[in-house]
Amino acid sequence: MTPHPDSPNAKWLRHGYWIERLPRRGAGKHHRIIRAPSGQIVLQDASHEEELAWINQHLEKAS
Repeated sequence: MTPHPDSPNAKWLRHGYWIERLPRRGAGKHHRIIRAPSGQIVLQDASHEEELAWINQHLEKAS
């Protein structure tokens, strides 16, 4: 399924970043790790709002 164009998932992909999802012990949710194209971790376990803020600040700055 293709992510919504304004979602963090779509924005990460558009900039060449990738998302790792690791299962949490004892819970149904996943731990998300966001990696830059170089492989460097840029965010771990951030909320939806934190991810969007990081993307807007570092990748989609207003010119």
